Amino acid sequence: MNPLPSFLCVGVQKAGTSWLYEQLRQHPEIWLPPIKELHYFDHLYCPANRAWTQWHIEQSAKNLLKDYLNQAQAVDFRYVRYLATMASKPLFTEAWYRQAFTRRAAQGKLLGDITPEYCAIGDEGILYMKRLLGAVKVLWMIRDPLDRALSQLRMNAGRRGLSADTPASTWLALAEDPEVAERGNYADYIPRWERHLGRDAMLFIPFRQIGQQPEAVLQTVGQFLQVTPWQGYQCLHEKVHASPPYPIPEAAVSYLSALAQPQYRFLRAYFPAEFMQAI
Repeated sequence: MNPLPSFLCVGVQKAGTSWLYEQLRQHPEIWLPPIKELHYFDHLYCPANRAWTQWHIEQSAKNLLKDYLNQAQAVDFRYVRYLATMASKPLFTEAWYRQAFTRRAAQGKLLGDITPEYCAIGDEGILYMKRLLGAVKVLWMIRDPLDRALSQLRMNAGRRGLSADTPASTWLALAEDPEVAERGNYADYIPRWERHLGRDAMLFIPFRQIGQQPEAVLQTVGQFLQVTPWQGYQCLHEKVHASPPYPIPEAAVSYLSALAQPQYRFLRAYFPAEFMQAI
């Protein structure tokens, strides 16, 4: 099998990609890196992300190593060396990306990379991705545009220490951060990826189906990836990285609702009504 990923999940943020990662890594024929979100392609082709991508990799490797050493009865020093290598400079080179998929457990498996920021890498990034990976399949998690933006706003608010007592003007300023709307810019991202890959190479998963029919979601994904049907998934209904339930001032909600309208128009034109009812 290809020693690089045969499939990617490219987005979008706050639409169930962490749940998908935790589920697919259980399948005996699929292997995903222990560091979720490698950020290889967006580090190269989304320059603003370089402000934090190295920190993300280093922190992820540190947390994995700490948890492993606290729980391991016998230490697998090859795994320790693997994590150390992933967090050691130079990061985000092609050799580094290939290194991510060299674990012995990955041999003979279908390899994947789940990094929602990949949706924004642009034409040049997609062309490079195709040259490197070849005929890759792409998964999309599609969530209601306003719900997704509000979830991201809550996540960003939690990281900045906002609370229910924070002034509405501060919430509005946070909502006006361009990345909140841009992370869910389906109208730009989906047509761009389709131009380069074709629609048959992409699978779209409506967000609310995860909560309503998680087994069906995974069956559909498995068929798309052409792996053997598997019934051993655990914690199907467990939320992963759910945003804190902060109440959001109406001014911020109205602002994001207005920004979401072009996304609703695109999605309604692109997907059938039945799909839209499940996002």
